[in-house]
Amino acid sequence: MSDPYANLGAAAQDIQIAIADAMDARSIDPAQVTMRRAYMSGISLPRGAFAVEMGSGTGHVTRDLITVAGASRALGIEPAALMVERAHQHHADEPALSFEVGDAKACGLESGSVDMVLMHTLLCHVPGPDAVMTEAFRILKPGGVLAVFDGDYDTATVAIGDFDPLEPVVKYMIDANVHNLWLPRQLVPLAAAAGFTTGEVQAHGYLASGEAAYFMSVIDRALTKMQADGLLTPAGADGLREEARTRIAENRFFGFMSYTSMLATKPA
Repeated sequence: MSDPYANLGAAAQDIQIAIADAMDARSIDPAQVTMRRAYMSGISLPRGAFAVEMGSGTGHVTRDLITVAGASRALGIEPAALMVERAHQHHADEPALSFEVGDAKACGLESGSVDMVLMHTLLCHVPGPDAVMTEAFRILKPGGVLAVFDGDYDTATVAIGDFDPLEPVVKYMIDANVHNLWLPRQLVPLAAAAGFTTGEVQAHGYLASGEAAYFMSVIDRALTKMQADGLLTPAGADGLREEARTRIAENRFFGFMSYTSMLATKPA
């Protein structure tokens, strides 16, 4: 299926709003926050550092470039104007944070002008991720840091037993929204081909907790699309949605996915 994230600015507004809502839910999920801090907190940036996030979405992770990674100012570059507008609304209280509409493959920044580039759950949605890596290498200063974090989507599961009816719902959504399920397993050679020296590579396990807001947003969006595609009747979609909500209410819901982070540097 076609990945709407690959050209998000051209997607229908209702799709963009649904994706923005899902980004917001995921970004404030405590387990997601913990993973971001785990790979960003060890980054050492120079005084006055300027950091850029490619594919910044609604801006929560871009803000971490200041609050966690220690950048003095940060810019989020995002292809969808709706996302940029929402990011401005969320983060108007942080003057060192800015957002603009742009292309990760040709962002327009000067060569050698950036201390850190972040790609957080971006590359799995990009046809031709090598072009984004090349652009990051171009704009980074010698000795600059590249941080990449992406989902190993083939590991995503909500199954609590054989033939769990919610499992194909999640798999359907992943198939419809992820261009490259194997991207995390290709990161090291991808970075090396662009000229980077690879540093630390880590695996991060994400386990849904509480109201499982992120996985619930995935299930909601999947069922809506499956109904629109004629795969489910309204009654069928409502029944599966209620099954997920009941599991959450009864503390029986399980949702897991593995992520991978990679730190690399542009040789000095």
